[in-house]
Formats: sequence, structure tokens, C-alpha cells
Amino acid sequence: MSFTAAKQVVVYRPSQTVEGARNGVERGNSSMRTRIVAGLALLTVAAAASDAGAVPSFTRQTGMTCNQCHVSFGGPVPNFTFTGKKFRVNGYRMPYIIDKIEAGEPGKSDGNRLSMPLTPYLSLRYQSSLLAQSKAPGALEAGPVTSNPTSRLAIFPAGAVGDHIGLWVELYLIPEGNTDREWGFGLFSFDEYDLRFVKITENATLGVSISNQTIKEIGGFGPWGLASEMSRGGVGGYAHPNRGNFFAYGWFNDQILAVVGASPGENNLDWEGRNYQAQLAWAPLHSDASEAWLAAFVQFGDDGIPIVSNTGIRGTATGPSWTYSDAVAGITATRAAPATGARTAYLTADMGDHFRSLFEARYGFIDRGPHSVENAIGIAINKETYADNAEYTKNLLSARSRYVYNRTWGAELQVSKHLTNEFTAYNGTKYEIDDKLAYTTYLSYRPAMNFMFVFTGNNTQSLALTQATGSVPTGWSWGFSIDFLF
Repeated sequence: MSFTAAKQVVVYRPSQTVEGARNGVERGNSSMRTRIVAGLALLTVAAAASDAGAVPSFTRQTGMTCNQCHVSFGGPVPNFTFTGKKFRVNGYRMPYIIDKIEAGEPGKSDGNRLSMPLTPYLSLRYQSSLLAQSKAPGALEAGPVTSNPTSRLAIFPAGAVGDHIGLWVELYLIPEGNTDREWGFGLFSFDEYDLRFVKITENATLGVSISNQTIKEIGGFGPWGLASEMSRGGVGGYAHPNRGNFFAYGWFNDQILAVVGASPGENNLDWEGRNYQAQLAWAPLHSDASEAWLAAFVQFGDDGIPIVSNTGIRGTATGPSWTYSDAVAGITATRAAPATGARTAYLTADMGDHFRSLFEARYGFIDRGPHSVENAIGIAINKETYADNAEYTKNLLSARSRYVYNRTWGAELQVSKHLTNEFTAYNGTKYEIDDKLAYTTYLSYRPAMNFMFVFTGNNTQSLALTQATGSVPTGWSWGFSIDFLF
């Protein structure tokens, strides 16, 4: 067989809006790189980052800059532009440019493909916690200031394969405990996996996804977004073992996204218990220049991780294990004493039926002059029953806003407050759980498109069943970190 023709195929053409975004972003970043940040040491690092030549794998594959799909890639999580949402729905191709060598005459469209090398499909991400400090809820004094230059390393094999397949993989290496353990004692996590099969037409994209991400990630509504319990078990860059989802979706006329899905559970592989999920979203404004969404997400079933329990990683003599503890202090003590052993926090084996939902409205725009904004407001409604007839209702109102100036300086605020937070024990005793307004703030400076300094600050609170109204102990934490993606 001889290969007689080589050509470049563009499956989807970038829009005029995308080109405008590219030009505006490059002019903005160029001017901002000349500014003094703070202090000689910080300026030296920033200058070095501005000269970085490496770019993420999607940029290498498509020829587009990172800014066409993200307003910001971190701080602490990315939010997608309208172009970015469509790129994701289309199986990580929109537009997608690939070198293709075909057998036969020039112009022949049914030839054999030549596989691309590994390099364009691979990205790495380094994160360093330069400074951090926290004060536990109710504590008299704050803890010490800490530094962890090797906070975590991520590996991202990702990209489109041919015309109908796309893959996103996110692997993390994190020192256990994230403060006092070295890499040799860390955990390597298969955190995210998303394999898609898509059929793209002029007015629609139909797709199937096999994923351990939440339903919000299918259309790029996560990870940036509002607080919710749509899929549980992630902590510190880890997904709970074996959390899997099977989704089918359609994106129609750039305005409607519909998703349905099923899962064998949030911590197992078998289908003896299962969860079902759905999303419906409408975009009355659907361009990078002006984007608005009304979206609803629901999940229901009998095989979830209880929202009355927190999950975490704990090291043991035989290796790390997944642990459960009370999300609200005192819940374990309300359980009936077992015939043998001690009471425990509610586990997945204790789950009955659950219903989780999120209803949100979003509005944003990019590059109106130097200004880019995304806002979201919504309510999460959740109810669970457990095998011992206990119940938990948790309804949360939250809002989030991100502002970026010249794609370089960013600020963000998110707030949330429970509307209902009620636990009913197995014996019928009801507890109204008091809480205070929760908030998190971020300030970021991005001297290069793939390098970012981030300052984070938030309050913390300790919830308990028997607290008097207004007596919730509070604390705080802050951190200053570096995020480098290439």
C-alpha cells in the first residue's frame, strides 16, 4: 500500500467570535506582562513564566489558545466559555485540526488514518502551596504557616481520536496528608476518565459518554459552578473508587442540552443498586460574547454515598483506605447501638433512597474590552432516607461570581447558606441544624496563559446536632499557591 496524498482536515471551523477572543486576549496579556506584581522574588518568577514556551495539549492539537475555551484555567478550577462547552460536548474537538494521511487519490475521503504521536495528547500540571494557614472552628489560636512546594502533580492524556471518539483522563500524584508526607508516601489517583463517542451534524451533536465525572461535566457546567451533592466521594484530587457513569446526550442548535444517565453506584461496580441522572439546559444567549443558561440537574437512586457523612483518605499499615465520618457532629451517636461493635457514621450500605438536584441560572461574557465575567445563582435540593428509617434534608442556596481583567487579573466570590438542614433520627427525633453564611474568595494573577498565582481565603464552621441558634463555632483558612499547566 502506498500513501500518495497528505492533507489537513478541519472538522469544525472556528467562529468569528473565537477569532475576536483570540486577538483580544493576546493583546491584553501582552500589556499586562509588563506590570510590577509585588516584590523582587515574585517578579522574577513571573517574568520566567511569561517566557514559557510549552502550552497544553489541546492548544497543540487545535491551534487555538487556552483562552478560547477558558476564561481562566484555574483559581482554583476552570470555567468554560461557550466555545469551551461546545468543544467538550463535541468529544474534545471544536474546532479540531488533525494531520491525516490517506490512501489513494488526492481528495479521497475514506482513507486509512495515521495515528498521531503521544506528545500532542499529553499535558502536565504542577501545583505548589507556597504559604497556607488555618484556624480551626472554635480554636483560640491559628495554626502555623506552612509551605508545600510539591503539593500535587497531574497528568492529562486527552484529545480527539478520528472523527467520532474523544478521551479525557486526569491522573493525580499527591503526598498523603498533603502537608507532612513526601511523594514516596503519596497516592496515585485515576481521578477523572471520560470516553466519548459522538456524531456531529450541522445543527446537533449526539453523544455517549462513559465517565467517572459528574453529570455537570458533560456539557462543561463543572467543575466551576455552585455547591451541590450531585455525585459524592471526591476529595483532594481523588475520586471515590469505582464511581462510574454512563451518559447519553444531545446538543441542539447551540441552545438545548439534554443528558440522561445511569450508574452502578458511587463506590462499587455492581448493578444490584443503581443511580439515575438527568440534565436539561437552555441557552437563550449562546455565544462567547453573551452567554446565558437555565439548567436543571437531578440524581436519584439507592446506591449513593450518604451526604450526612464526609469521606476522606487515611493511611494505614497496609496502605491507604477510604474513611467515613459525620458531616454534622453527633449524628453517629443518634444511631441504634449495634449488637456487636461500635456505632459508625452512615455508610453506603446504610443507604435507602436518595434524591439530589441543582437548579441554576448563569450569565457571562468574555472580552468586553478588558472585562470577562461569569455569574451563577441557584438552589440545591436534597433528601435521603437510610436503612434504619432515619432521614436527612439539605437545601442550599448559593451564588458565585468570577471577574477577570484582561485575562490576567482575576477575583472571585462564592457564598452559600442552608435554607433547610434537618436530620430525623431512626426514633423520630428531629434536629434543626443551624449554620452561618459560608464564603470563599479567590484572587489570581496570570502572567502567562498557562501560569497562575492564586490567593484563597474562606471561613469554616463546625456543625452539630445540638447547637443553640447562633452558636456555630467558626474558623478560617487562607493560602497562596502556584499553578503551572503545560
